Amino acid sequence: MNISELGLYLWNGSSNGSAADGYLPSLEVLEPEFQVALILIYSLTATLSLTGNLTVIMILGFGKRSSGDLRLFLINLAVSDVTMAIFSIPFTYTMFLLGRWVFTPWFCPIVLGMQHVSVFVSVYTLTAIGIDRYKAIVTPFNRRINKNQSKYVMAGIWVGAFALSSVQLYVSSAREFVFYNGETYYECTEWWDSETSSQLYTVFIFTLTFFVPLMGLAYTYSAIAWSLWWRVSPGNAYHHRDKAQTKSKMKVIKMLVTIVILFALCWLPLQLFLLLYYFYPEISAYRTESEKRVYALSYFLCHWLANANSFVNPLVYCFMSDNFRADLKELLCRRMRRRTQRLSARSPTATRVTMCPMLTTTVHNGSSSSTVKWSASVEDRL
Repeated sequence: MNISELGLYLWNGSSNGSAADGYLPSLEVLEPEFQVALILIYSLTATLSLTGNLTVIMILGFGKRSSGDLRLFLINLAVSDVTMAIFSIPFTYTMFLLGRWVFTPWFCPIVLGMQHVSVFVSVYTLTAIGIDRYKAIVTPFNRRINKNQSKYVMAGIWVGAFALSSVQLYVSSAREFVFYNGETYYECTEWWDSETSSQLYTVFIFTLTFFVPLMGLAYTYSAIAWSLWWRVSPGNAYHHRDKAQTKSKMKVIKMLVTIVILFALCWLPLQLFLLLYYFYPEISAYRTESEKRVYALSYFLCHWLANANSFVNPLVYCFMSDNFRADLKELLCRRMRRRTQRLSARSPTATRVTMCPMLTTTVHNGSSSSTVKWSASVEDRL
């Protein structure tokens, strides 16, 4: 979002014919009460995103039940969401809300570049997951992506993301401008030689980081759903077995499809808003305070939806993955047991109460005994 043009509209559009009335326009796009509400909302969004995705990384890294095939991909997706929470949420909305760049100038191109990195990594990690599931289900006899290859795929995605975002280091900077009252501020934005260049770049980013990946994902998951619907398990027909296997696979596919759909729904409004802004800049030509408020709130709604995508994925895992919930419970219980043991060591007479008993049982065979650990049922590793 080019905040310099927004600031000029606030200056020129609002002040024309009103200076004699003593009206002093401001770079800030909303009243203080709206600013407080937005600060609270965005702060909560950043907190949920950071805590949720760091929890995902911990559970996928140390849990035992989550699918090994998807582990690296899902960790990579969580890392991209953490990047979004760090570099997009605090800076972008502050920049638009205040109408100026209030941070150190050299940090401007880094922030804009890392925003592109996080979006690119997110969508192409989802694409890699879709291709992996396609190869596993639709073409099971072809070679799949193994663990070592997954590492190269993830590395390639990050290299591509940084290569794409390096354009921001060239076209973006924080430059000084003088407001009507004589104050000097900074504006952090993209500086293009022509309007056509900015439009072409906007279309390129939209196509590369949104349209093409989502069309590919639509195809892969449609093919997966069709294959699962008509597939018959090898061997003698056994209705209950076939039904259980298909149901288990569909649970994982539903979770992945939900993540993709939420990504599309969260990012589509902002993508469309930016396309309209660069191709139809008159949408920002408000002339009254009410029009300015509607314009600003429309942008914040689109922007918040895009940033909210960074914390919805952990919620999807919790609600739709039995394995994730089991690993989360096990890690929490393990921590509680260790804490209880430390307390007991300090006070041997203390009563030990825990809601996380060990999942073990003792089997006696004559004079000997052995301990068996019970394992919760897990979803198929597709």
